[in-house]
Amino acid sequence: MRFDGSDRHWVLAVLSLSLAGCDGVVMGDPLDVGVVDGRAVDAPIDPRLDASPLLLTDASRDAFVPLDAPALVTGVAPRPGIEGEIDASDGALPLHVTPSSPGLVRIEAAPDEHVTFFLTFTEGLRTIELEVLRWDGERAVSLGLTDAGPGLRTLAAFDPSGPRTFWARVTTELPSLDATLTITRVPFDDGPMCLEDCAHLLQMPLPNDPALDGYTTRSSTVFRYQYGRRDLLMYVRHAAQRVAGLGMAPLIPEDFSQWDGMTPGTDVGAPRHSSHQRGKDVDISLHGLDGMNEWRSYCTPEATADGRECVPGTITNYDGTANAIWFGDIFASGRVTMCFLDRELIPTTVTGAEEASLVGELDETLVPLFDDGVHLQHWPNHDNHIHVRVSESESIGALSWTGARTEEPFEAP
Repeated sequence: MRFDGSDRHWVLAVLSLSLAGCDGVVMGDPLDVGVVDGRAVDAPIDPRLDASPLLLTDASRDAFVPLDAPALVTGVAPRPGIEGEIDASDGALPLHVTPSSPGLVRIEAAPDEHVTFFLTFTEGLRTIELEVLRWDGERAVSLGLTDAGPGLRTLAAFDPSGPRTFWARVTTELPSLDATLTITRVPFDDGPMCLEDCAHLLQMPLPNDPALDGYTTRSSTVFRYQYGRRDLLMYVRHAAQRVAGLGMAPLIPEDFSQWDGMTPGTDVGAPRHSSHQRGKDVDISLHGLDGMNEWRSYCTPEATADGRECVPGTITNYDGTANAIWFGDIFASGRVTMCFLDRELIPTTVTGAEEASLVGELDETLVPLFDDGVHLQHWPNHDNHIHVRVSESESIGALSWTGARTEEPFEAP
């Protein structure tokens, strides 16, 4: 049995309520103590860090503009697509920018090219912005903007639908700015499995349309912390596209690794995690029974000696079936070594996997992974997101689970 997106929410709601009983009644959203000043954290809240004057988040401007234009005629913009644009090729491009003269660089990308725009400079913080725009067939649409962090700005674009024009725009409030914009193109393909160059560190590309790509960003997204292994980016994008195909709300991936493969926050002397090195980890938001996917707690949390944990029996609004569907899409890669989730959310996810299998939305061979104690295991501070980790081994995983998995040493998230 299968169902389309219009049926999905009704089926999942019935399944979730029948499984949860009275505890399945959706109450008001609990206080999300897993988000500090709008940013996700894996560590117990530290007021000293939260009060830090260091800039830790990106611009509050919307990260994307919904694509409401009619059907695309072509992804290649006329000339000029934007007044003042200059053509650029790969490599380092010196820019001299003033408030009245922004840097505006145009790039033509092929459908199999991941393009990174990497701006470096020696002065200023919020006064320097990097924005990426995309030609949607009629106009240039802003995909994302970053003004956060010392010494660099970085954004990436990828559009497999066809040849596409992108722009990088650099603006400043400084009297003048001398900076370097480095443009790097790397072959990239979507898919459920990586076959080569899988450890290559790449930035998660900005979503072209969250309703189609299945993932989005929020005002707290720190783009310089969104660098992951090629394979992990592929798995997340593949799962997100499945989410989009079912009409579910877009996922919100937050921290992968820093641009240099280090733990996010290392660049400002305040690491946000214990792990998240070399692009093998990512934190992603969860689906609620209300159909929304947000960074919020799905229980009544309490502070313990180990960190923030759910009070037993207080799970609320958590959609185990919806989450099991996209977890399973990543598990199917055969490359997931372990994931972290609060212990209160795991049984509901296991039940959700069983129910998703019954209605044909999850391969039944994946169901045993949900309660093997490894693919989903408890760790404090994971009541509002799942932490996914993939193997750094060079061996290639199967497209579906075969009973074996890569054994790697445990490492706290």
